[in-house]
Amino acid sequence: MSGVLQGFGVIGILVALGVALAHARVLGADGQRVLSQVVYTVATPALLIDLLSRTDVVGVLGTGFLIAVLSILAVVVVYAPLAWWRGRSLTHVVVGSLASSYTAAGLLGLPIAVYVLDDPSYALPLMVLQMVVYAPLALSVLQLDASGRRPTFLGLMGAGARNPVSVAAAIGVALSATGLELPEVVGEPVALLGGMAVPGALLAFGISLRLGGRIGSSQRSEIAGIVVLKLVWQPVVAYALARFAFDLDQRDVFGITVMAALPTAQNVFVYAARFDRSELLARDSIAVTAVLSVPTLVALAAVLL
Repeated sequence: MSGVLQGFGVIGILVALGVALAHARVLGADGQRVLSQVVYTVATPALLIDLLSRTDVVGVLGTGFLIAVLSILAVVVVYAPLAWWRGRSLTHVVVGSLASSYTAAGLLGLPIAVYVLDDPSYALPLMVLQMVVYAPLALSVLQLDASGRRPTFLGLMGAGARNPVSVAAAIGVALSATGLELPEVVGEPVALLGGMAVPGALLAFGISLRLGGRIGSSQRSEIAGIVVLKLVWQPVVAYALARFAFDLDQRDVFGITVMAALPTAQNVFVYAARFDRSELLARDSIAVTAVLSVPTLVALAAVLL
């Protein structure tokens, strides 16, 4: 399980640095907002272009991709109606749905796929789905709602065309599909800017942990439900589909199930902070799922390997 420990170690160090910077008053609430804005508008789009341009996007559209789609939908169709029934706003439902199902496939999924499964391809379907489809769609809804407009098909298309994450995803997919490469004079700055995405998001998250109040100080029942959906329901659905619906071998079943059982991605906090919507819900969901995913992943390894 060295891949699991390595991934969580990277996260822990950068989050702790964010906490320390906030505690020392080097960065405060304004610093957190600036970091979140830079990550959202510059670093994440650059990372998407860099990664997707080097990924065979068409090649990952197989069984693993379909299982990722169905397992995310299985979570959303449970969370969203319950949140609506409890009177939550549209943006709260969107952020909560992301917190319940948007997986840390890049930061944790890739090292786990490499060091535990010896095959990075297990993380790619989930990464492509989230970067190309899930995040752009959710962000378009958040953008429309923040501007006071109702989400419609044309509205979502227009919001997507103005959304830096959506635009970057489209550019990355186009580069991948055509086989074109960015000139080195462009590709190098894009790669450097993309390298800011993960550390920037984790530092902003750490600042929020220090300044945003105690974890679980509010919405405890909802966070508990999100944890169950993310760490229990989503991997159970992925396992059932891989094992029974598609009759995959034991190794593939384990790989797909582990990817679904990863904690909530730090990107969810950046998206919530960008639109100033349900930040504490996103922050607490990420923190709690990160802690509880460790015994979950260890248990999966013990049972399925």
